[in-house]
Amino acid sequence: MSVTAWSITQSGRNEPFLLQVARNQISWHTPVNIFGYQGSVTTALQAVWDVVGEYIVPATPIQMRIYSSSASDTAVPVTVIGLDGDFNPISETLTLTNGITGVLTTKLFYRVNIFVVADGIDPVGILTLSNSGKTVIYARINLDTVSGALKSAGRSQMSIYSVPAGHTFYLYRIDAYSSQGGSGNNFANYRVQSKNNVTGQTFEILRAPFSNNYSARREIPFPYTEKTDIQWQASVETGTGPIGIIVEGILIKNDAS
Repeated sequence: MSVTAWSITQSGRNEPFLLQVARNQISWHTPVNIFGYQGSVTTALQAVWDVVGEYIVPATPIQMRIYSSSASDTAVPVTVIGLDGDFNPISETLTLTNGITGVLTTKLFYRVNIFVVADGIDPVGILTLSNSGKTVIYARINLDTVSGALKSAGRSQMSIYSVPAGHTFYLYRIDAYSSQGGSGNNFANYRVQSKNNVTGQTFEILRAPFSNNYSARREIPFPYTEKTDIQWQASVETGTGPIGIIVEGILIKNDAS
């Protein structure tokens, strides 16, 4: 007979709420973990993601093309997780049959939250998610140096998130890491910016300079309402430098009926 391994004591029921959320034991609550990294962040405040430059969301729902920088990537399954034109969650897994030419999604994506290699395959080249003509990039999976060799990062590293319809995202934690030491102009800048696609309003939620590490633990989680695009952005004061960002929160369904 199988026994469910609950994250609560059967008498006191006092195990941490967040652990229960992570184990999918709380209905209508989904953990959200967002990771962003860019090794050459510039002096312009922009989302920290796999490409140097501003992140632009699609103007309309579109088919997207997945392709590689290597023709050797001919049997690589890749999953796109995002939202459709009504901001409802969608995902699609496709397998590259020609790495450089790529393959088009059958679904129309309006937003992309995650781009990830499936089934433990190790791609040879850089994987890119773009419009069909390869002129606008929406996600990328770069190569990292591991033990002296280039290996695929396995998933996109982008500090962006779009909140699905009928849900609210509650932000719990944010950490930004920089190599900037803090002397003179040797510091970094952090900003979180959001756009509510219901009202059309764009807000600068917070801006702060930091050296080495910016950290926020919210006693009261900060809510982002449905259909909101969020970018956790960074810049360096001079030159270029690496910055990594970690975001944690919970996505909660508004109507549990």
